[in-house]
Amino acid sequence: MIKKFLITSTALLLVIIIAMLTWQSAPEIENQAETTGLPMKVARYYWPGMYWVEIADKKGWFKEAGLNVELIDTNPDYYGSLQDVVNGKINSHGFSLFDVMSFNAVGADLVMVINCDNSSGAEAIVAKPAITAITDLKGKTIGVDIESYTEYILDTVLKRNGLIPADVNKIQLAGEQAAEEFSKGRLDAVVTWEPVVSEAVKQQHGRKLFDTSEIPGISPNGQVFRRSFIEQRPGDVQAYVNVWHRTTLFIKENPKEAFAIIAGIYKVTTDEVQDFARLDQILDLRDNITSFSYGAGFESMHGTARYIDNFLIDKGVSKGHLDSTKFIDATFIRSLMHSVQQEAR
Repeated sequence: MIKKFLITSTALLLVIIIAMLTWQSAPEIENQAETTGLPMKVARYYWPGMYWVEIADKKGWFKEAGLNVELIDTNPDYYGSLQDVVNGKINSHGFSLFDVMSFNAVGADLVMVINCDNSSGAEAIVAKPAITAITDLKGKTIGVDIESYTEYILDTVLKRNGLIPADVNKIQLAGEQAAEEFSKGRLDAVVTWEPVVSEAVKQQHGRKLFDTSEIPGISPNGQVFRRSFIEQRPGDVQAYVNVWHRTTLFIKENPKEAFAIIAGIYKVTTDEVQDFARLDQILDLRDNITSFSYGAGFESMHGTARYIDNFLIDKGVSKGHLDSTKFIDATFIRSLMHSVQQEAR
């Protein structure tokens, strides 16, 4: 059953109402940002929240915005490419909030400027057919990538169902290997992501006990820069955020054309691209107004960060609490919102 979370802050509700009243597309907004014309290396990866990067490139919208973008293919080694951002080899990439915090906990200085997507079923817990509820996992052996965001998801789900992480026996297992290992029958359950989830369900008639659609906001993903890049080239970052807005409007208004662009790049069907987007919700400016605002629950990235922070401390990854205001930067989203409101007047 999907749990619904309410934002109780009157100020936040007022901001959302104002944004909705003044909402309209603003295809020329990107021209307002002063850009440097310097090269910007941007990661591309086959993930719904990153569709916009390749669509904007194909449409020539980066160039129109004064950005000198070079796309870097990170599909061969996604996790390795995250380290390339930390090292400055790539300027912007799509990170999960969990990964931003994990890297920052060990010395990186990454900042998320857009919440591009929220997992809405892309990750799941798959169990043997005889296991019918999360509470039945007590005492069972679960394959999960230890200290990763999938273990964070597992621990969150266990706690929400009256269990604690120590109630289960966790075995280190990379998400990519989950279906194969689950088929051997030695594990009672696995935690992984699509399309591995579907493979695990098919093998041994696995049962999906939970997927991320049940806790909206548990795993937000977005565009990340190093802080030094933002400080040196704020106009480029603003133009980049503005192009994201233009492109997400295009995806919303022209989904067939948008998905066809991605299908052509990755040599898959348009239906496959669209189905993938159903498992990972592509967010727009209105969604970002909510997720960048302060709240205690998963509807706010600051709220989600609290859960991740506690997890990282419990695991010994982080030696102290991380201040979410340091790595969740609403500056560029707020500037974009202001421009949209000005255009609406």
